[in-house]
Amino acid sequence: LLFLDAPYTGTVELCPKTIAFLKKEKVQALALYASIQFCNNLDKVKRQLQELNIEIISSQPDRTHVQHQLLGCDNYHDSLRLSTEQKSRIEYYLYVGDGKFHPLALVYGQKDEQEITPIICNDPIAKSFQLLDHTYVRKILRKYRASLMKFLNAKSVGILVTIKPGQEQFRPSLQLEKKFPDKKFHYFIDNVVSFDQLENFTFVEVWVNTA
Repeated sequence: LLFLDAPYTGTVELCPKTIAFLKKEKVQALALYASIQFCNNLDKVKRQLQELNIEIISSQPDRTHVQHQLLGCDNYHDSLRLSTEQKSRIEYYLYVGDGKFHPLALVYGQKDEQEITPIICNDPIAKSFQLLDHTYVRKILRKYRASLMKFLNAKSVGILVTIKPGQEQFRPSLQLEKKFPDKKFHYFIDNVVSFDQLENFTFVEVWVNTA
């Protein structure tokens, strides 16, 4: 198997609404991330931020191979590999890309609900702006914690595993049995997971999706 990046060939830039918001909020520093198809073409975005006198903070998160790259599936605390000093200066996260899957990594990377950093989503294809504000981030984190509590209280757990290359996490999922010996784990392995079919397994109290 050979995995190749598929870079976007269009113009990657901040849309007028994003620029207007940054000016209105008088942002001084933000952390810049993008999905892989836009990472190779962030020069104009960086110039726009520099013209606004905004400091650009970033990192190379886990399992990525270039600076600024963001993986939606690596959505856990500290996956961004930002230092405490860097985090203290970040006023907003800026995500360049489409969809909401990848920005969730920026939501779940925040552990302390009292120090939430909002996320600006700039879609270079639709040329649109969206703000994932404190309320949105806090809602997602609370939903995550509720799911975590459900897992901790469950006795019968279903583990979803895909056989897709690059996403298969069967061996890491086995570590859950060692960490929670009081639970019964059931493994469901498939190429494509159909959530409609999960209702057939009524003995499973909670599902863990490793795909």
